[in-house]
Amino acid sequence: MSILRVMTYALSGSSVFDIERAAEEIRAQRPELVFLQYLPDYLLESLAKETGLTAYASQGTSGFLSRHRITALQSICLGGEGNCLRADLEFSGKRLHLFNVKLVIDPIQRSQQIARLFTDDLLGASLPCATLVAGDFSLPLWGSGQWLLRRRLSLVKHPSWGANYPASFPLWPRDRFYLRGPIRSLAGQVVTSLRLRGVTKHLPVVTTLELTDTRIYLKVPEVSEQRMRPATG
Repeated sequence: MSILRVMTYALSGSSVFDIERAAEEIRAQRPELVFLQYLPDYLLESLAKETGLTAYASQGTSGFLSRHRITALQSICLGGEGNCLRADLEFSGKRLHLFNVKLVIDPIQRSQQIARLFTDDLLGASLPCATLVAGDFSLPLWGSGQWLLRRRLSLVKHPSWGANYPASFPLWPRDRFYLRGPIRSLAGQVVTSLRLRGVTKHLPVVTTLELTDTRIYLKVPEVSEQRMRPATG
């Protein structure tokens, strides 16, 4: 079994002056993997330098910070301003499929973006390894597309409520984690540090995950010593 500590953080509206405070909290939480949204390349590189993590990005304003190797990055438009950055994480001899998601608030567009997320080149495919989906899922006040997320993925329930938006007075769990395959959540929290309230409208969310062993073992019956005979010839 392998344990992985993960954070998702939507840094919308952040500037170079906010990166130092964000980096300080990331260092304090000690995640091995960070999903980031709304962050241009130059700020992602700056944040990587401040945290000591490696930056990974493709097109757009989504990216990852990681202690482990990330490969096969691909940025896919979900329609409108919706985006999904998919990649593979390799650690402890295992592979984890990553989907860094950014959805919009508009109910019609959000529903279309979630439907696009479950097409064959994304989550509609039969993926061989455990899957982690995280990011900004906007505010599902209208329930648009929400049934599909709940039916096809498992929502991480740590913390049980997880309100992180708006940062000044959190009311909604806008940034979340979803799982599929041999992976489960052990613990989690919304980081409510006061120093983060002015960085962005989102508070970061952290979860601790466990990847389980999917290999099937055959049980071999024990053989008593009396039945054992030395080989002859």
